[in-house]
Amino acid sequence: MVNDDLHLAAELEDGSCVTSQQRLTGKEVAPLQSPVNRLFLSSHPDKPKPAKAEIRKKNRRLIQQAELICYPPGSFYSSLIANLLPTGVGSAIAGTNCPKVYIPNLGQDPEQIGMTLDSSMLTLLDYLRADNTDKCPNGKLLNFVLIDSKRGKYPSPVSAPVMKKLGIRIIDTRLISKQSAPYYDAELLVSALLSLT
Repeated sequence: MVNDDLHLAAELEDGSCVTSQQRLTGKEVAPLQSPVNRLFLSSHPDKPKPAKAEIRKKNRRLIQQAELICYPPGSFYSSLIANLLPTGVGSAIAGTNCPKVYIPNLGQDPEQIGMTLDSSMLTLLDYLRADNTDKCPNGKLLNFVLIDSKRGKYPSPVSAPVMKKLGIRIIDTRLISKQSAPYYDAELLVSALLSLT
């Protein structure tokens, strides 16, 4: 997204700070013990020093030409939210007229301590709006949540009233096969995404 050599840093709810992706994911070191309060870019790999970065023009053009924007499953903060941190990403997404789809994680992501599907979507919207798009309607940032409630094991159910209030449509369809369980089936997922374009 950017040409700068920056690092991820997270301020946790207990007041502590964690730097570097490896310390966030809970894969190479012990998982976080406190929920993430704020994710930001840092100019130093070991000390949290807030830094700014701007999206490259080439990446802005690619976003603006997208036929679909997918917020995929994976490490919520260190993979998904990290890509929304550079200045210009949120406004490029808001200015793109295509479907925007969130596919939540199955199971428990160590980075999402205490988060529900609803709070995950609200957090996603908050980071998208951090780029001076605070008055932007939700529909310019996120249109759909793609789930398989029959076969998927999510940390919490999706709240239809919350989604309706946000103007986000829930698409509950088959995304998990016997062969892929407990994970998404790549072919079913791609088919569902392509049906939105």
